[in-house]
Amino acid sequence: MTVKYRRTVMAVFCGLFSVVFAVVLGVSIRTHNEAQALLEDSVCKQLISISAAAREIINVEEFITYSDESTAEIPAHQQTLKLLRDLQAQVGAKYIYALRMIGGEAHFIFDTDPEGTFDAYELSPVHEEAFLGKESASIMNVQDKWGSFNTGAVPIFKDDAIVGIVSADIEDSFISKSQADGTRNTIILSTVLGIMLVAILIAMNTMLGKLKRVQDELHRMAHFDKLTNLPNRQYLFQQLDSLTGKKQRVPFAVFFIDLDNFKKVNDNAGHDAGDELLQHISRYLSGASQDAQVFRPTAGRLNVTARIGGDEFIIVDTKVATVEDAAAYAKELLDGFGSKDIDRFIDEYNVGLSIGVALVPYHTEDFNVVLKYADIAMYHAKRSGKNQYMVYNENLAPKAEK
Repeated sequence: MTVKYRRTVMAVFCGLFSVVFAVVLGVSIRTHNEAQALLEDSVCKQLISISAAAREIINVEEFITYSDESTAEIPAHQQTLKLLRDLQAQVGAKYIYALRMIGGEAHFIFDTDPEGTFDAYELSPVHEEAFLGKESASIMNVQDKWGSFNTGAVPIFKDDAIVGIVSADIEDSFISKSQADGTRNTIILSTVLGIMLVAILIAMNTMLGKLKRVQDELHRMAHFDKLTNLPNRQYLFQQLDSLTGKKQRVPFAVFFIDLDNFKKVNDNAGHDAGDELLQHISRYLSGASQDAQVFRPTAGRLNVTARIGGDEFIIVDTKVATVEDAAAYAKELLDGFGSKDIDRFIDEYNVGLSIGVALVPYHTEDFNVVLKYADIAMYHAKRSGKNQYMVYNENLAPKAEK
């Protein structure tokens, strides 16, 4: 091999290596930038999801009455604060807090940091946007006396008016660490091409996998009732909107279910017993109870059961399309009501189900209206003696609506 040939081979090799190096380095930088943007977007969505989940915990009626440090001694305030701290621990937030304007200044009404309650707070742009009615989040690294954080916030509404905001903070070290790790990994990748490329892809896949799991959990918290694990009102409305928004609409029935004599259980046996009963009822209505006496959803039936608040439940069934089938289904629910866990409440407090039924498109094609009709039918079922069902008809509507 001549010197000229060796130089040629070296030159070609160096050229090829330079091309490979440039391509790999370019791909690495681009991948890092895309991952960083995805990470930042994920953090923002996570912050909004945490804030929305915290908002579900706060009782708005009580929230607007709290005004000074003495509020911290109120049991309801303490219970809400405990639930917010539980949520903070579950999702790994640094702080969760709710703000309300008092005397022209924002004050902490709830704060998972025990030293912050009812202190005045200088709003960040994220908080200002939330007070304007927007869901807002940013990786702007808010600086205050508590530290440096990424933050998100959502408004609290009462009667369509903004009465406060809920906010969540995550330490900004998460973003900073990601930036530093990405830069370091890019440098390493430039020298150890193949091995480091595989390593960074594995690390990125692991990181995004963790973020995806966190997002899935936050989604579950925002769309499912914490006590019963049933879908909540938001999830139900999304499903109904999807069903009624299709070009080829699927007929379905809505069963509006209210628990009879639930107040007796809470008043006499306590709220823990009431919560236990709601959990048993939810398992029965969703078909998850293993010892229900009669009722079971038929195989192949799409049956969505949601808790929409208090002791009220909704079942949406796409296999019930006629008034006769709906009546038979409601009767099946009543006849099979009970289990070894529920029977003691039935025996002691005469717990039962009042069921109102309405159908799409038989009664209406608007899911908001069909929910209203089912509610009206349930009201008449309860007035007629409880523990029975009623299918909506025009004669049940208030006079002004006929």
